[in-house]
Amino acid sequence: MNLPFLFARRYLLASRTDRGRRQNAINLITMISMLVIAVVTGAMVVVLSTLNGINDLVERIYSPFDQDLTITPAQGKTFATDSLDLASIQRTVDGKAASWVIQENVLLQCGDQQAVATMKGVQPTYLSMSRMADHMYSGEATLSSGQEPAALLGLGLKMDLDAPLDDGVLAPLRINAPVRGRKLSKFQQGAFERVNVPVSGAFTINMDFDTRYLLVSFDLAARVLHYDHEANALEIQLPDGADADKAARALRKELGHHFIVRTRYQKNALVYSTNASEKWFTFLVLSFIGLIGAFNIIASLTMMMIEKRGDMATLLSMGASPRMVRTIFLHEGLLIVGVGSIAGLVLGLSLCWVQQRYGLIALSGSVVDAYPVKVLWTDLLLVLGAVAVIGLVATGIPLQALDRRFLQATRPNGPVGA
Repeated sequence: MNLPFLFARRYLLASRTDRGRRQNAINLITMISMLVIAVVTGAMVVVLSTLNGINDLVERIYSPFDQDLTITPAQGKTFATDSLDLASIQRTVDGKAASWVIQENVLLQCGDQQAVATMKGVQPTYLSMSRMADHMYSGEATLSSGQEPAALLGLGLKMDLDAPLDDGVLAPLRINAPVRGRKLSKFQQGAFERVNVPVSGAFTINMDFDTRYLLVSFDLAARVLHYDHEANALEIQLPDGADADKAARALRKELGHHFIVRTRYQKNALVYSTNASEKWFTFLVLSFIGLIGAFNIIASLTMMMIEKRGDMATLLSMGASPRMVRTIFLHEGLLIVGVGSIAGLVLGLSLCWVQQRYGLIALSGSVVDAYPVKVLWTDLLLVLGAVAVIGLVATGIPLQALDRRFLQATRPNGPVGA
């Protein structure tokens, strides 16, 4: 039998005694201590899960355009497509699919409307790599209309240009692209290549992409920009669950210093690092709040030590060691933290489940209807670890004073060795 734990469990929310008011005050402070721990634990679970959900949402937003790996030249904007052995690259990283990419800013015109956009020329495999069919607002996810090339517009661009779908005759979309090596001051109108294409569909991913991007076939982009067997990048899709960082390291070793290999996270390092910083900063703030709230544990244990001085004297006179007495109050503090943290976990997980199931907190005007929530078991372990450390710190402070203020005063025959 674990005697210290038995005493600690008995002291936890002990029933009313003949010194009822004092005992009720101790019970109240003990319940407040457990409530504080529960609230802080629940808040950590909810906030970290919400930030996980936002990070997951950001990844879903960027993933349609930015594939797992992107290879770009170390110098200049373009490279010859035959300078890379696509088959060897696919074998090295066990690539699922790949697409050559040409990307350049162009001027779009439709009737009297015009807008500056980023034209992205891609191969047909890119549409399946980016799951473009799932992001279509209208029309079809295709880069051709019959035998002719067609364009996919971001929804914002389509609305700004008032471009009709699949109309290459009455109101075609005109792409004005700058020709390399031709200066506007010298060639004027001849500095631009122009081509009319119908709009096969409009996609919507987020406001940034919807108002910036135009998708066309790789061959059309090469023809408009006068690229001769050249590309700006090679984008590679990896199998589900693949380690992108490991694959990137393998490619860097194979390709050498002539090419830059970046993962999706490295291409958008600022966005992802900002989300990670927000998560850990929030976690530290909540931990600090929990540490302040843990002072209730100090008050509860201190008052309990005063209340149980008679019990301590009795135990010491019966041969109990001071270490056993200290262990009783250590278990008492751990019980307060344990009950509070378990209640907090249940509370936090319940709130996350309700948000996932019913979306109580809505996000108006966003790409999702409600705040996204994603619970990770690693976060739960982290929260429990942080709460345990807070509980040990809060319990250790009154235990340090236990020997000096209580045990020595209650020993029947002077000091007793530990």
